[in-house]
Amino acid sequence: MPTAAVTPQGEPATVILSSTTDLASRTLAGALVEEEGFESTGVKLRGEPVYQKGSFLLARFEGMIVFPPDLDEYFNPQAYIFLSRHSADSGIASLTAHTTGNFSVEAKFGGAGKELGRTDPALLKNYLRALWKHRAEAVGYEITMEATHHGPTSLQKPVLFVELGSSEKYWGDKKAAGVVGRALMESLVEREIWPKIAVGFGGTHYPEKFTRLLIEGDYAFSFVAPKHALEYVDEGIVGQMLQRTNGPVKYAVLDWKGLGPHKEKIVRLVKQFGLEEVRV
Repeated sequence: MPTAAVTPQGEPATVILSSTTDLASRTLAGALVEEEGFESTGVKLRGEPVYQKGSFLLARFEGMIVFPPDLDEYFNPQAYIFLSRHSADSGIASLTAHTTGNFSVEAKFGGAGKELGRTDPALLKNYLRALWKHRAEAVGYEITMEATHHGPTSLQKPVLFVELGSSEKYWGDKKAAGVVGRALMESLVEREIWPKIAVGFGGTHYPEKFTRLLIEGDYAFSFVAPKHALEYVDEGIVGQMLQRTNGPVKYAVLDWKGLGPHKEKIVRLVKQFGLEEVRV
């Protein structure tokens, strides 16, 4: 991509990505342009306009959000933020966020099997805390982190998915998208650093205990392996959890009642990697 889209200060701090074929993604991107001051750079990425606000870029591409082009060929940011729809059978109105990765060999929704993406724990924590601060503006929406799942996993910079859902009824909700946009930009501009970095094990796909720690406590989570994925967690996966996290991971937070039959294995791995065990 031509350097005209790069900020005068150098490389962009964050590249925000939107899919033109994803209604929720388009709605979220529209909120950034209409309410947060992103303006066209006059440069295009694969035929789609690139927008900018300060050191932040907003780029769009055609296709499923979990199958982006090789963004590392075009950008060298501090992080990538993906704007996406959230889908769930429950259809509950939800504002969610999560890191990326596939614990099993199956990689139906992007990335490679048995591979985790890269993550900056502060991105997830700061966004959810900002979102929680604005919760009165999104009445009726649940705010939660999700366990780590799907791709992309091969990007060389940290990735965070920010989602609006969880059904078509909500994907076009401009008011909720505006709340997401405000919270996201606040979390990126007023960035806080959190030294207590943890990985999480156990619980459901929507880990209530970990979400509460993110919003109310001082732990910042990188990856979360839910109960249904623990059978795939091994030395290689835990090694990736530590290696692909920005900053040193010192803690393993265990949803003690949510570890199922894998409790002994997870405790052993936590000790093997020298992590401090925290039971919740």
